[in-house]
Amino acid sequence: MAEREHVIGSKIIYKGPIFSIETQSVNLYNGRQAERDIVRHVPAVAVLPFIDADHMILEKQYRASIGDFILEIPAGKLDERDFDQPEHAVERELNEELRMTAGVIKRIVGFFETVGFSDAYMHVYTAQDLQAVSEKEQLPRDLGESLDLVTVSFNDMKVLFETGKLNDQKTILAFLYWSYLRG
Repeated sequence: MAEREHVIGSKIIYKGPIFSIETQSVNLYNGRQAERDIVRHVPAVAVLPFIDADHMILEKQYRASIGDFILEIPAGKLDERDFDQPEHAVERELNEELRMTAGVIKRIVGFFETVGFSDAYMHVYTAQDLQAVSEKEQLPRDLGESLDLVTVSFNDMKVLFETGKLNDQKTILAFLYWSYLRG
C-alpha cells in the first residue's frame, strides 16, 4: 500500500520570479528520513490555437534551457490577475504571442508537468474563431521573446509527431488531443 511522507522541516534555498527551490526533510513510512528538493513553479497555461478544424498555429522559438529552437503551442505563466481565472492568461498569451484574440476559449485539461521534482501545473485550452488584434491593442511581448509563427495542418503535425520532431510535452498533448477530436 502506498504511504504518505511526513514533512518534518523545509527551507527555501532559492527564490526567483518564476520558481523557487525548496529542500524538505521527510519521515518515510518505514521510519527512515530522506531529503526532497522541490521546484515550486508558478502555474501556467497552454493553448491550442485552431485556425480551423485542419490547421493550428505553432511557435518556433529559441529555448535557452535546451540550447536550441523548439516548435510548440503558445504558453505562459499565470500572474496574480489570473489565478482564479486562467483563461485571462490564455487571452493575454494569444495577444502577446500570436497577436490574436479568440471568439471561443475552452478548457480541455490540466496536468502536473514533472511530479518527480516539481509542483508545476499547466492548464490547457483550445482557442477558436481567431481574429487579429489591431496594432493599438497589441500587448508587449516578454523581454527577449522572439518567435516565428508556423501554421501547420493536421497532416503536417502527424508527420512531425511520427518522425520525433515534436518533442515538447504540451505540444505532443496538443497533437494527441487533436487526433482525439478527429476521431
